[in-house]
Amino acid sequence: MLEILDQEKGLALAETLTEAGERLAAGEKVSGPAADRYRAAAAEFSDRYAGTYLGKRELRALVENPRLQVYEDPKAFLTCNHDAFTALCDPDRDRARDGGRSTPDHSRCQSACANISRTDSQITALRTEIVRIDDAAEAGLDPFPIAAREQQRRAHLADIIRRHDAQQPGVADPEAPR
Repeated sequence: MLEILDQEKGLALAETLTEAGERLAAGEKVSGPAADRYRAAAAEFSDRYAGTYLGKRELRALVENPRLQVYEDPKAFLTCNHDAFTALCDPDRDRARDGGRSTPDHSRCQSACANISRTDSQITALRTEIVRIDDAAEAGLDPFPIAAREQQRRAHLADIIRRHDAQQPGVADPEAPR
């Protein structure tokens, strides 16, 4: 059973990295503290695996390559370029004998994490979410505490969009931890 799970994980990584390479080739912009790692992972996957048959050995090598640990999180509108040593989602990363979790914990994702990158596609989804929040606010059906929380969330999402739009290649990353 574990072998099947490792194969599925490898296939999911391959799909994510294939889509990343296609988006980058189409000119999509990437921002965030791990944007360079995202681009490098997509390029390495494309150079090494694209267009080839991924058997058990190749999938195992893909899963074990620390530079290719790229996980999409559509609910958080981000991509985790997972590095167990810097992942803020792992509360035991300082105590773990093996260097931390081998995959991100999407339920504990933190916006200050150095493993985050965002693509134009994710920013488009964020813009759609802001429209949804604005429509709900205009309808006025939410109780005050929920409406206030949604407006805080809207401000946070708008800030993410602003930082993404401001980041240009060769310019310092405004999301990078200081």
